[in-house]
Amino acid sequence: MTTGSRASRPAAARPEHLPAAAVFDWDGTIVDTMAMIYRANVASLAHYGITMSRAWFRERYTPDWRKGYRELGVPEHLWDEMAGRWSTEMARMRPKAFPWARGGLRRLRSHGVRVGLVTASTRAVVEPNLARLNLEGVFETAWYSDDVAQSKPHPEALFRALDELGVRPEDTIYVGDTTVDLAMASAAGARFAAVGTTTSSEVFREAGVDRVYGGVGEWTDTLLGLQRP
Repeated sequence: MTTGSRASRPAAARPEHLPAAAVFDWDGTIVDTMAMIYRANVASLAHYGITMSRAWFRERYTPDWRKGYRELGVPEHLWDEMAGRWSTEMARMRPKAFPWARGGLRRLRSHGVRVGLVTASTRAVVEPNLARLNLEGVFETAWYSDDVAQSKPHPEALFRALDELGVRPEDTIYVGDTTVDLAMASAAGARFAAVGTTTSSEVFREAGVDRVYGGVGEWTDTLLGLQRP
């Protein structure tokens, strides 16, 4: 399958202590979309007479949308239709990149680390924002939920991304903001870095994660041994 465009400039030499690749989640990791995801869900669910409170979303949000629909009581035969409505709502929105995220991605590339994207969002939702956010060509491979038969936490998309990059899972770090991201990375045999504010540090600690970084920029600079201003 043809995925995101590859950058044409030659890869930099990678110091041995760095991973061969860093693959990133999108929502809540690269871009600030949690409020948008909530609004898109509310609008989509309303069509079926189902409501979602902010408290429910804060406590039980998961990128595993099948699990979320099941808990909300959406009949299984409507899941694909519901997902299509959600994608249509999300495609109307214009997310902002988190501070320092774009610079962090480019610093990884400049140090020879391959960079990819694996997200539970759809291609139609994410791709228009890559150019708008000046991220076009940054990800050497990109896999979306509609590219694969099984979305997160199943590792199919991550395996496909790593196969395209030509790197092994054990030489890779997956960067995400939820325990579903952690589960996918673990299932693939990749390391995991937790970022953002979607999932609390307490929940991540209970799942065995020692540290939650404030964002992609902080994690990147820590990995590269750089001092942040």
